[in-house]
Amino acid sequence: MKQKVNLVLRILLGLMLVLFGANKFGHFIPMGEPAPEVAAAFGGLMAVKFILPTVGVVETLVGLVLLSNRFVSLALVVLVPISYSIVAFHLAFDPAGIGGALFVAVLNVYLLLTKKENFNAVLTPNS
Repeated sequence: MKQKVNLVLRILLGLMLVLFGANKFGHFIPMGEPAPEVAAAFGGLMAVKFILPTVGVVETLVGLVLLSNRFVSLALVVLVPISYSIVAFHLAFDPAGIGGALFVAVLNVYLLLTKKENFNAVLTPNS
């Protein structure tokens, strides 16, 4: 049962990442009018031409890796700074929209914890 839950959550996270990563290029998800501070912060990110495309590529690739069920542990580690940044952005500029960000972060942490045996060699101190 636990493996089925993990499978469903991994696929859900992968689909979300592919969808929102690809949206950074295609802009196919309609967005409402953001609050002025959100628009200013997002405008700053857009002014630095490489940040949003880089995040979009990484989100899409991590999502595809999760869907392919190959290198899942690596993909989850790569996703940590992105999920942190999404949560931090929403905490600072858009607390009302933090639900999806927290969902991604919680899924990321949960799935990392299910793979913790893969990190034993890295997390064990040298004797």
